[in-house]
Amino acid sequence: MAQSSDEGLPRRPWGGGLVAALMALAGELGRGGRAVARRLAAGLARLRRAAATVGDGRREALIMAGAYGLYNAVRGLWGGTLDEGRANADGLVELERSLGVHWEPALQRFFVDHGLAMPFWSALYLVSQIVALPLTLILVFLFARRAYAALRGMALIAWCAGLVWYAVQPVAPPRLMADPLADTVSAQTPVDLESDFIQAFYNPVAAMPSLHVGLAVVVGWALWALTPWWPTRLLGLLYPVLIAISIVVTGNHWILDIAGGLAVVLPAAAIAAWLVRGGRRAGDIRPADPGPAPP
Repeated sequence: MAQSSDEGLPRRPWGGGLVAALMALAGELGRGGRAVARRLAAGLARLRRAAATVGDGRREALIMAGAYGLYNAVRGLWGGTLDEGRANADGLVELERSLGVHWEPALQRFFVDHGLAMPFWSALYLVSQIVALPLTLILVFLFARRAYAALRGMALIAWCAGLVWYAVQPVAPPRLMADPLADTVSAQTPVDLESDFIQAFYNPVAAMPSLHVGLAVVVGWALWALTPWWPTRLLGLLYPVLIAISIVVTGNHWILDIAGGLAVVLPAAAIAAWLVRGGRRAGDIRPADPGPAPP
């Protein structure tokens, strides 16, 4: 009988070719994955070094002014409609009622009826963002520069996170609801929140989260940790509470917006501190003039 031509040749186990191909593919993917991981690690290292680097005053002023201007411009252009904002605010009100914290109408009425310095609260609402926060960043840069990089990073991260939240879930403030609270800021300060100029840079359905309160924590921390005088340190403790009162009694925010602001800013502060610590360790980066040590 004739023998088969492949008789005596070694035989591969069934499926051996497929297994070998899969193993080769896995090896390639593993090598590619390691390359991607190396690139990500290198990118993270560059990011941390950049986060820890503090430039001169002109550079830092341009960074923060540009970032804050961009934040306000994007917030004014990228958001939902008033109807969407009111619908989301209705859901927020229901949640507040279920938690027993729907206090906004009663608080505004109490402050107005008892003459509790409403012009002060209306002015404080504006000053906290356009004066207090920039002034804090400037003073920390000048006199406590080692703390500045983390403070700058926290503000940038918080602004970015806030923009995403405003776009995904626009929420109207109490003063813009169908049954609105009084707009005391427009009535008692030179700034009309409904003017065409303000509306060009202002998103009226960006109540949640309240970065007024979130960033007030940063100002309060700077006053508490970086100043040696007990009046300023006491103000640091009270400042976030004062801002929380102002945003509610002026009709610009809901009670739960306060929690939203803290939920954005506290993780932003932790991330910024982590980036700066890693950047300084990796690159041996120190501010050129760290300023006096905090008390």
